[in-house]
Amino acid sequence: MKRNKIDEITYVGGLIGWLLINPRKTIDARVSQANEAGWTVVNIMPGSNQNALFRLMRYVVLTLTLGIFTFGDGVIVIYEKDETQ
Repeated sequence: MKRNKIDEITYVGGLIGWLLINPRKTIDARVSQANEAGWTVVNIMPGSNQNALFRLMRYVVLTLTLGIFTFGDGVIVIYEKDETQ
């Protein structure tokens, strides 16, 4: 029997995200951690949030922090694990 798991990886935006965050390394670390637990990646999709209120809140936070921080979009990783015995 196969089990599925969904993992949402979010990024930090603004100046902090631009200077300090490497999205590829973030995804690689999370996938490696899941692989050690026996999970296999099935799909990686962009996790953009299209909610207008959330987008407005992101711009407000970015403005209030003078461009230093905001919530970023991320990716959704779908895993699969075979549990047959």
